Amino acid sequence: MFEDIFQVKSNNITPKKGRILLASPLLNDYHFARTVVLMVSHGDNGDMGVVLNKDFRYHVSLNDLVKELEDVPAIPVYKGGPVGRDTMFFIHDIEEINDSLPLRNGLFMNGDFNQMIDYIKSGNPISERARFYLGYAGWEEGQLQSEMEEDTWIVSELTKDRLFKENYRSLWMNCMNDMGEPYSTWAKYPTFPTMN
Repeated sequence: MFEDIFQVKSNNITPKKGRILLASPLLNDYHFARTVVLMVSHGDNGDMGVVLNKDFRYHVSLNDLVKELEDVPAIPVYKGGPVGRDTMFFIHDIEEINDSLPLRNGLFMNGDFNQMIDYIKSGNPISERARFYLGYAGWEEGQLQSEMEEDTWIVSELTKDRLFKENYRSLWMNCMNDMGEPYSTWAKYPTFPTMN
């Protein structure tokens, strides 16, 4: 009855803009183990996403990068992926930010960065409205599909509350649990099985 419970499989849902990729608990890659990747684009020429739940070894804050923000409370910057670490991305739910790319579920990416800085400097709440990332995850044409066929990724949806109001460290496990069985069982798979 339970013989397939630990056979982690992709759920064969098409990844597309605004959906998330959840790394298989068996994925043992430095950059992507237990990651949640928000898809920004999915197409014939390749795919792009932003990792939502990884931090830099040495914490980075937006205040360190934007001198105009040195007098506001620290705003963390997360590791968005291994590609283009010199490129800033921000995911938010602030519809008023001009030129934002609508994703899904009320989420947007980027937009007028100066307008975002003015929004922060005006004392508006930011911790539950926006997250900032350096870098992104990218796949060449056909690469993500190949990884899906190898059961590397599980596709799901993400709510604003899950992203903004919870600790980023528990995002992967919470998203897996949201999907019910067998995903909630797979979420308990040990990170280092040989140490158990």
